[in-house]
Amino acid sequence: MLYKVILDDVPEELNNYQNPQFELSKLTTTENKVLNSIKIRYNVKTDVMECRIGSQHSIIKSPEKLKEVNINGKRFEYKKYLVKRDTTSGYLQKIYGGGQKIYAKYYIPLTNGKLDFQKPKSYYLVQTETELPTKISSANALLSRFYKNFIKQANEFEKNNQLNLKSPPDFEKLLTYLDHLSKDIVASR
Repeated sequence: MLYKVILDDVPEELNNYQNPQFELSKLTTTENKVLNSIKIRYNVKTDVMECRIGSQHSIIKSPEKLKEVNINGKRFEYKKYLVKRDTTSGYLQKIYGGGQKIYAKYYIPLTNGKLDFQKPKSYYLVQTETELPTKISSANALLSRFYKNFIKQANEFEKNNQLNLKSPPDFEKLLTYLDHLSKDIVASR
């Protein structure tokens, strides 16, 4: 695996990370080789995976050779994706893998022309069959497209569980609930 050694942490830059502390992780390569017990964190600002092995702190330089990075149960894939008809590549967090795959892309927003490290944000992408993951306008747009028969139940679940659909973990909870609900209805027929 190619990597680049980096300098020690700068305290004010710890907000660049989805997980500021290095967490025990697992890498799976495109050749299905698994590397366990590696400590990794995801740098949202630079869209790179940083790893620590012993005292060495480095960046993974060839993410296209990775199939998946699993950081404490959160699965990331390095993929090409579409945003406003432009193709780009980066790490996407896979939050759902049913008939369509749903990903979250994290980023640092601009506030008054400056990066706002205190408020990292995300947006969602959907991938159906062989298409590239494509950015969608909102979580509600995705729900009305793929779960239009369950909007009432989705709204009740969101309200009863005080979910914020802009938060990928909350949106994942709702998608899991809707998946179980739709399977229950199919099974009862």
